[in-house]
Order: sequence, then C-alpha cells, then structure tokens
Amino acid sequence: MRIIIIFLLSLVSFTGTKTYSSDFPTLARSEFVFACMSSNASNRDFMAKCSCAIDEIAKRMTYKEYAQAEAIARLQLGASPREEAFKSVGLSKERMEKLYRAQAASELECF
Repeated sequence: MRIIIIFLLSLVSFTGTKTYSSDFPTLARSEFVFACMSSNASNRDFMAKCSCAIDEIAKRMTYKEYAQAEAIARLQLGASPREEAFKSVGLSKERMEKLYRAQAASELECF
C-alpha cells in the first residue's frame, strides 16, 4: 500500500512540473525540420540535427512564445508602416531575443 501511495505522489509531482517541449505541436516541429533540411542538406544526418534543434528550442520557450516570435520575424521582413512598428515594440524585441538565444543554444547543442 505504501508503495502505491509513494508512486501516486511521485506521479502527481511529476505531472505538475511544466515542460515547454511538450506543448509544441507535431506540425510545428515538422515544419521546422523540413525548413531546416531545405536550407541545409536533405539527408538523414541533417534530419537528426534539425530535429534536435527544434527540441532544444522547445526546451527554452513555449510554443506560444515561439509562434509569436516567428510571426514578428515575418512582419519585420516587410517595409510597410505597420510592419515597421513591430521593429521597435518592447514585446517584439523580448520575444525575438528569446528566440535568438534558443536558436543559438540549439546550434551549439545539435550542429
């Protein structure tokens, strides 16, 4: 009986911890891997490296933060006044810096 109680308590404490990597949808991970492979070599070696990279990014930020940073990055590529506004907004800078740090960590870890 004690073993069951200890197991249940450890299970509750384990499931209560927040891990970012589990909230990235498979589609987002797949899109990242395909884009990464298309800008590198499209072989099994790079598939493993690109998969590792998105896993490392997912460890460092939530999917919501990642999606916001990706949207901001796309907006920053444009030159309209609306898109220019995103280049100076504090939240935009914060999200982009977090994405850049996560990408740098993934490069060091996986490539």
